Amino acid sequence: MSDFPATADPTPEGTPYHLLARDSRHRWWTPLLALLFGAVLAFVLLLVAMVLLGLFVLYPAGFGEFRLASLWLNPDYVEAVVRDPFVLLYVSFGALAALIPAVMLAVLWAQRRSPRQLIGVTGRMRWRWLGECLLAAVAVFAVAFAISAVLTWAAGRSSGPGFPGWADYARIVALAVLIVPFQSAAEEFAFRGFLLQTLTAWFRTPWPAIVITSVLFLLGHGYTDPLVWCELLVMAVAMCWLTLRTGGLEAAIALHVANNSLSVLVSGLSGVPGIEQAGDFAVGDVLPFIAAVLAYGWWVDRRAAQRGEWTVTGGRVPLNPWSLRAETQDDLRAGVTR
Repeated sequence: MSDFPATADPTPEGTPYHLLARDSRHRWWTPLLALLFGAVLAFVLLLVAMVLLGLFVLYPAGFGEFRLASLWLNPDYVEAVVRDPFVLLYVSFGALAALIPAVMLAVLWAQRRSPRQLIGVTGRMRWRWLGECLLAAVAVFAVAFAISAVLTWAAGRSSGPGFPGWADYARIVALAVLIVPFQSAAEEFAFRGFLLQTLTAWFRTPWPAIVITSVLFLLGHGYTDPLVWCELLVMAVAMCWLTLRTGGLEAAIALHVANNSLSVLVSGLSGVPGIEQAGDFAVGDVLPFIAAVLAYGWWVDRRAAQRGEWTVTGGRVPLNPWSLRAETQDDLRAGVTR
């Protein structure tokens, strides 16, 4: 695979996903520059996205003519809109999509390599593979949500205030289908893509980067229950592992989209979901989803091998499931199979 001609030399054949940032232009300070640049870009673009989305929903007359002055003349309207749970949901989820251009620009400008390398070793999105992974993820998480619902019912616990009505649920479906997939993909580009590759350029071995990015992923959520912390860490490590074992972000994106979108759809049946994540969870709320992540990871890993999905640039090389390195030194150069 070749990068943009003006950014870097062609990537050597046999390079695994996690070493794509350690190219001919790599210097010890390059990851630090990329991390600083990416953090600034992410902050700026997230802020801009939130402002633009906020202004978009502050239409005094729906989708009619936008008159900024009327916002100050009608503060009650502004307060009502800001307190609308759907506004908070759409703005908070939608703004996170700005992480995609942020990390791509950081890769292009700071690391001087192709942003396509964030997607995978092929330099492009493998759409059929993504679709197959998404179907599998939806299936296993649907079972997990069903088991969790049965356990909640058996324990006599309330799942929420009740169905919000078809009009509000239609807005929930729109959020889950149109907005959440971009938010989920953006987090994968940031954590399993940019951060994983950039940190591994320092460490060479992927495991330190996997641990660091997984902890950062956990800290990026507001959950306070240790059980959910365990679930998030298992999910984060599994998505890192699958990204390296399959040579791209497709499997991780599918898992993330299925989990988040189904979570919005299911929780929406019992009321409008909120962005508050603090609170206590029962074992039945967590264990089915840990099992779903592990089952999905096992199936995807086997299916990727059956399909011959590339794990390195130029072809497929067996990567050790524990060290995530090529089985032999010769595999990285001479053992690539197409």
